[in-house]
Amino acid sequence: MDSGDISPRCPDHWAMRPEISAIGRLAVIGALGAAAIGCSGGASGGVDARDSPASTAGTPAAVTRPEAVPSLSGGTWTEMRTAGNGAVMLSVAATGRGEAWAVGSPGESRQSGPILRWDGRTWQSVALPPGLRYPQVVSGTSPGNVWIFDTDANAWQWNGRQWSPRGRPPWKLPVLLEDAVVTGPEEVWVAGGQDEGAARDPHWRPRLARWSPSGWSDASSPRSAWPGIRHFGTDASGDLWALAGDGDTGSTVVHWDGRRWREVPAPPLPAGARVDLRELAVVSEREVWVAGSILPPGSRQAALLMRWDGDRWNPAPDLPAGAISFNAVTPDGRGGVWLGASNYSYDNHRILLHFDGRSWTYEKAPRVHNDPEVFDLATIPGEDRVFAVGGNPSFDEDSQGWIWTRS
Repeated sequence: MDSGDISPRCPDHWAMRPEISAIGRLAVIGALGAAAIGCSGGASGGVDARDSPASTAGTPAAVTRPEAVPSLSGGTWTEMRTAGNGAVMLSVAATGRGEAWAVGSPGESRQSGPILRWDGRTWQSVALPPGLRYPQVVSGTSPGNVWIFDTDANAWQWNGRQWSPRGRPPWKLPVLLEDAVVTGPEEVWVAGGQDEGAARDPHWRPRLARWSPSGWSDASSPRSAWPGIRHFGTDASGDLWALAGDGDTGSTVVHWDGRRWREVPAPPLPAGARVDLRELAVVSEREVWVAGSILPPGSRQAALLMRWDGDRWNPAPDLPAGAISFNAVTPDGRGGVWLGASNYSYDNHRILLHFDGRSWTYEKAPRVHNDPEVFDLATIPGEDRVFAVGGNPSFDEDSQGWIWTRS
């Protein structure tokens, strides 16, 4: 990239089917939304942290720009490349002590996406179950309850020894999976979109489904969820939260109380600000983190991180100005979070961050070229180990899927 180009690149709309193009597969990550915040308005993108201005008047503490740039930490990350020629790794889940799973999209030279399993020491390739070609989401609650979902919302369950097909929600194709989460041994949730339009004139209807041992059934979406749930989050007890909406219609946070969805009160924000919440991390009912971006009126897009304490939202202070959006977040197990950022600048190794609840640190990413982007993060329960997965989608067919491991 030209060192002078620091504006955000807008993702393509997701009309292409996943089996046609690896880049088309990437588009489902932001499904049911036309574009990211920075693509819809006339405001410019973010700036590099080293050149950041002072705080913009009228913006909340969550988007203030510190004068000092957080230092790079001494954390050790290693990289495993999983596939090249257009591939990316899309999802990672820690399912127990010493175990994690990761899935991704295939490259141009492969017929199916990879599945990898962490055995406590290394990542090992796992044979795909029959019928699975395009794994998109992995989720699980234990080593004997791991689920993988493809782009059509078909599901397969790993019981610790073998895979079993679990069908898909009662939706007619074409379907695009938005997200899925396993909340317990007998409960799974899936959100997506179903095309009910005519040929060459798609009309996507948001859908939500729930699995129990008796099979799949449609579930009612919260009224505030238009145009659909984008991302789920759950804690060790199975407490379920979700992000709904998008950067154009507005993002909301909803909570399933076991009987119905309830909207969580919105945080106070500048009038006219556009917020795009991309991911959430749930520790407990009194500790929920949401991450994304905010575009205040007349200002620049900036990354956004907030923590729900059970009563209100608390913006994280002094966010680094170099990050214009957070794409991934996971708890660190000590009251803080790990984050994957987009900064769209020549200083593109500053995309991994740690917030300990008070201060920020940049991590040293193992790859500092080809505009890497983090799509998902996970931490091993009870350990200091964290995983990041992603690729280099702005390089199209030259993207390489990878897993970064920090010990």
